[in-house]
Amino acid sequence: MNTATTEEVIPSVFSATPENRYRALLILTEQEPSESFDGPLLLTMGESASLLGVSRATLWRMIRDGRLEKCEIYSNAFRLRRSDITNLVNGTGARNG
Repeated sequence: MNTATTEEVIPSVFSATPENRYRALLILTEQEPSESFDGPLLLTMGESASLLGVSRATLWRMIRDGRLEKCEIYSNAFRLRRSDITNLVNGTGARNG
């Protein structure tokens, strides 16, 4: 088995995409991914709340506070971008514009 040194691993973590950092974290913590990154780009409010581990009420407060941006796909039907949720979790914040 090929074992990487700490000096090799640390730079690769900082340069990895958010999805790859998430996958690495799952491997290190021996967890199974709950969502595939090949899934839909837009998530329902329920899916988004579940992915974040928060209630739907908390999710709506996050939207109201500008931490997430909703997309209205038709009258009173909203979705959230998977990328916005990933950015929020990774600390890069909400979309601008």
